[in-house]
Amino acid sequence: MSPHGPHAAARIAALTRTVGERPSSAVAEHNLAAALGDMGDSPAALEAVERAFAKGGDAPETWLVFARVLISLSRLEEAEAALRQTLTRRLRYADALRDQAQLVWMRTGDASEALAAIDALLTADPADVDLAGLRARIARDILGDRPAYSGLEPWLARPHPPVLDLIAATAASGFDPALALTHAKAADRALPGVAEARKTLLAAQIAAGRSNEALSGLERHLNAHPDDQYALALRQVALRVLGDPRALSKADYERLTTAFELAPPQGRDRNDWLRAAAEALRALHPFSAEPLGQSIRSGAQAALDPRFAGDPSIDAVFDALSAPIQTYISDMAGRDDPMSRRAGSGFEIVGAWSVRLRAGGHHSDHIHPKGWVSSALYLETPAPSPDQPKAGWLRFGACRLGVGLELPPEHWIEPKPGTVALFPSWMWHGTEPFTGEGERLTIAFDVQPGIGSRQ
Repeated sequence: MSPHGPHAAARIAALTRTVGERPSSAVAEHNLAAALGDMGDSPAALEAVERAFAKGGDAPETWLVFARVLISLSRLEEAEAALRQTLTRRLRYADALRDQAQLVWMRTGDASEALAAIDALLTADPADVDLAGLRARIARDILGDRPAYSGLEPWLARPHPPVLDLIAATAASGFDPALALTHAKAADRALPGVAEARKTLLAAQIAAGRSNEALSGLERHLNAHPDDQYALALRQVALRVLGDPRALSKADYERLTTAFELAPPQGRDRNDWLRAAAEALRALHPFSAEPLGQSIRSGAQAALDPRFAGDPSIDAVFDALSAPIQTYISDMAGRDDPMSRRAGSGFEIVGAWSVRLRAGGHHSDHIHPKGWVSSALYLETPAPSPDQPKAGWLRFGACRLGVGLELPPEHWIEPKPGTVALFPSWMWHGTEPFTGEGERLTIAFDVQPGIGSRQ
């Protein structure tokens, strides 16, 4: 099956038809460009957005699509200029301000420079609570929990929208579980029925030692939203903390996590293929720091979807994925658990990216909220170290909900070049840090059920 899947292809086809039916419409070209960019086809997205400009498009949204496409093509100076044009047209455009801060951060690793534009706007208008919330979300990623919370305190001391309590709860979890729970309760009361508020409260309850209460709330939430990956992950944490027999066992980990060895292209030496793919993939990494809101520590993530790298070695990697994904899904089908319930005959890859970790690098423990099946595909791994036998290994079960709760890992997969590990997206996973020679170069992707799957 195509890595893009039938849903994405159908969407692109429909938007392309609309462009043909409305040949003078800049909006139609914008919509096609945005969809192509989301899909990862940056060259085609660039052509579409340039046609939108030629047809008179000048909206800040179109400039933002343009900037994001340029970032994915590693044309970073032009991307910064495009973001400035975006913000000229809408000074307080939150998405553009976040992208600008992220681009500066990923290029320089300088937190002050990354926050400078937002700080200037807040200096001019200290009452802008939306900007204060945006700054706190970004500051949490690049400065840490306590500085992010401290920056919010002037707005929290007076009447404020409940979204600030959501942000404050997440930041406070890093240093004061009781304070985090207070903010989470306030947000949940003010935002009844809002899933983000409810899950923030449930996580805060677990971290504050109230897992029984959280488990009841999670069961109710999952009855209404059975495929909510973060809620499924929190439920596993609560079950484990409570010693519930429904918590994941060693046999569950062994069944739900599987490593497959990729087959090389016909007639090609496997080691040569992997070396060529790694070299081509490394060229896609223009940044020195991690993106905002991601699990990477001491590493970087490629903005360009490697499926559109135009390199035959990387193309062959994605061609080789279809068989292991289908085998994994088929092996899951028919079982009664949150992942297996949706397993059928179809699938589609809905997002792909590459991560490059240097010495000291690792992934903090996390889940993939937009996935169903997630992955780690290894092209290069660090040299083994006798004093760190699991350095760089993929680990499962470790979880940290701020300072209130930290669980150790329960299962590991050893990374080997040319293998892909597949596992449920709701399963907590991260990596063991490594300090030795070499780097850890991977491709990751998320899979969703495709046409023909059980729903």
